[in-house]
Amino acid sequence: MLRQERVYSFWDVFLATGAWAIATWCYVHGAQIAKIIGLKPAITNTIFSMILVGLMMYFLVIISTRHGIDIWIYQRAVFGYTGVMIFAIFMIAAQFGYPALNAKVYASSIMKIFAASGIPLSSSWSPWIASTCIIFGGIIALRGPIAVKKATRIMVPSLIMVGVIIVASVFIKFSPSALHAVKPPQTDTYSSFWESYMVVTEWNIAFIFAWFVALGVFARLVKTERASYWGHLSGFSGLMAVFICFGALTSLAMLAGSGVHSNDPTDWLIQLGGPLFGLLSLIFIGIANITTQAVAVYSMTVSTKVIKPEWSFNKVAIFWSFWCFMLIFWGGIWDYYNIFLSVVGAVCGPAVSLILVDFYIIRKQRFSFRSLYQVEDENAYAYTKGFNIPAIFAFTLGVIGYIYVYDPIQSLPRSNIFLFTTATGFAVIISGMTYYLLSLIKPINQYLRKDANKQKSQQKAA
Repeated sequence: MLRQERVYSFWDVFLATGAWAIATWCYVHGAQIAKIIGLKPAITNTIFSMILVGLMMYFLVIISTRHGIDIWIYQRAVFGYTGVMIFAIFMIAAQFGYPALNAKVYASSIMKIFAASGIPLSSSWSPWIASTCIIFGGIIALRGPIAVKKATRIMVPSLIMVGVIIVASVFIKFSPSALHAVKPPQTDTYSSFWESYMVVTEWNIAFIFAWFVALGVFARLVKTERASYWGHLSGFSGLMAVFICFGALTSLAMLAGSGVHSNDPTDWLIQLGGPLFGLLSLIFIGIANITTQAVAVYSMTVSTKVIKPEWSFNKVAIFWSFWCFMLIFWGGIWDYYNIFLSVVGAVCGPAVSLILVDFYIIRKQRFSFRSLYQVEDENAYAYTKGFNIPAIFAFTLGVIGYIYVYDPIQSLPRSNIFLFTTATGFAVIISGMTYYLLSLIKPINQYLRKDANKQKSQQKAA
């Protein structure tokens, strides 16, 4: 993207990322952490951990904004041409677990609206109704970034207002002290409060790291690096953390009022808001989830075209929509949410670490733009048959480190290291340090810095 083609300001990127940040998967995540720890630690943990990780991670968007490229384009320099193709397909496919969650909540809201109208629907209707969210969101995505921007400008402020009203309704019915006194249903899952607290920290930072997959899509459309950095931080970390806290708050309020805990925000809305406000909120949630789906499909489709730019945007968008259909009808993402988060943390954390070390430390923010696009006779990022071996080695060590300190299937710490770094944090440290230390070895440094060597040889020739 050339500078004259940039169309997003700070507020545009804030609202676009905010469309993801306040999606119903945030309520689901908030309810999940509320099952483990109480309200006050859930709020402090979420805001602190998500902002802290965001301050580090969103240095990635500077790469995309400065050069007008998707972050997946730059990862050719990190993983190699073939390596990044395999990694991108796996990560983008996994990322659609979030839209699948989003569509399920959309279906739940529609079914409750029908039930309130005297037309109860069986659970077999859920995946079919969820599919309409995919279809409507896909239609908006196919119209491009301007349509996505217009949709988010309408729905994001509306959902912020709904969120504020929901929180106000909670405090009208319950005092802060009453909510603090609610005992989480799974508070005895772990051996100590600190262990529970760090497990929640792990879930929160894995949730933030997941968005690196789509960080380059809107970042390359932003006019300035400053607006891009703070826009992403405000939307993807700040606003997201606030709405996850809303999810924790309202799920505990439902538990206090009915004795029942639910991960589904549509269950809370009817109980807390009453029939009229509850139904109005359900309608807003349903419409907003379509906007969220549009943002997701557009972003992931653009990222996928990095693999093969000649692929048709429309065909790729339709392909990923069908993939989301499959996840919806399978239904496993909802049932195995903790495992899904673990996969995200184990893979995305090391990847982010490698990109930051590669760009800011090893290459010192200088790389071969021509080689990124595989210009003939100047492809410095072919490495070994398309794979950057040191990067893949460092990445693998990070994943192994993750599994060493944390059991992703049982969601249980395996080492006391976890209690100080979390599993994703440990994986980030292992991958980043390994990659940096390998780069200090002269033959490996020359292997990694073929782009600099070619530039020097061209300058001497000139």
